[in-house]
Amino acid sequence: MKRIEEIDALRGFALFGIIMTHMFEGYLASFTPPQYAGFNILFPIDTFSRIVVQNLFVGKFYAIFSMLFGLSFYLILDRKKGFGPHKFAWRLVLLFLIGYIHHIHYRGDFLTVYAVFGMALIPFRKVSTKLILVVGLFFAINGPTILIKTIALIQPAVQASVPTSMHPNPVELAMSYYDLILNGEYKKLLVSNSTIGFINKYNYLKFSGRLWVVPGLFLLGLWVGRKKWHENLDKIPLLKLIAVSALIGIPLMLINFYVSTPSNSELLRYFGTITKDLTNIFIPLLYIGLVLLLYKSVRTQKIVKQLIPVGKMGLTTYVLQSAFGIFIFYGYGLGLLLKLSGTAALGLGLLFFLVQILFSKWWFNKYKFGPLEWLWRSGTNRTWQSIKISKANNNANELPVG
Repeated sequence: MKRIEEIDALRGFALFGIIMTHMFEGYLASFTPPQYAGFNILFPIDTFSRIVVQNLFVGKFYAIFSMLFGLSFYLILDRKKGFGPHKFAWRLVLLFLIGYIHHIHYRGDFLTVYAVFGMALIPFRKVSTKLILVVGLFFAINGPTILIKTIALIQPAVQASVPTSMHPNPVELAMSYYDLILNGEYKKLLVSNSTIGFINKYNYLKFSGRLWVVPGLFLLGLWVGRKKWHENLDKIPLLKLIAVSALIGIPLMLINFYVSTPSNSELLRYFGTITKDLTNIFIPLLYIGLVLLLYKSVRTQKIVKQLIPVGKMGLTTYVLQSAFGIFIFYGYGLGLLLKLSGTAALGLGLLFFLVQILFSKWWFNKYKFGPLEWLWRSGTNRTWQSIKISKANNNANELPVG
């Protein structure tokens, strides 16, 4: 079955935003202890870079990637012969194993998260399209968290007296994690990531609301598949999509920027969290509309098409980005965590992404699938797959999977 180039381009675009976000953050997956606050703000321009990353990158590109994962679920289960829910579940088990190896090196991994939440998609295979949209939107805008915070705002919960010994000090945990990274204690870091790292990941998912948002984005991607928008991209009113998402998303982003500071009142910060969650829906839609519009234009299509190869090997691209970031920042690599400015880190991220574009283009001239995609596909089918391109078939026909 022929791949959809626009989807691969969108996935490549999402991976660009992901590496830029993670590079600015120093490939950390922890809140920053007070003594390391602003560790990457070394020059005045770094403050500007932080504003750009926090408002235009954080939460935006993973949303695109997540929606594409849900769309891939539809493409595989509803259109690919011999690929039932049990095989899809096995595919997710393998994704979790790949993600686990990735996670113990970088606890910000989201492959394990996708594998777990992907299982929740399977029961929705037979659910009505309208219900998928309603549930997906409710979760994607972080509805459960908004309800909880609304109730807490109206009727504050009674604080129970709990011994502090029952709750590890988050600052001490963060300091311990930073020390492992800075000192380059590889084996101890693996142990930490494989134990407390998973607990921290769950706490982050709960605190950030991604515990609900990620499954919601999956469902929205599934809804797009049900509506068959991917088969009728030419019929999508892109200018209307761009205009509406910009008119809603940009004001929400500005409101969130001004009301989310810790010094504001609890009520303002409450509205800040709502605007943030809504921004992380409308700004990604704006990005999607812009990328598709640029793809349609004769003048810019060639540029956007450069994103297709990295999108085709999305799994490999993502893991290699982490390997690069870890090498740059961690103590058992170059150890530049406290020495590299955020803006310089963005420059390195951009440079590496350009290298990935060149590498992926070279790779697909010889092989059908990316390295990890081939391993994942072979494990899914339980037999080694042919990877080299034969003269008779010069196209890789694997369906795109987030």
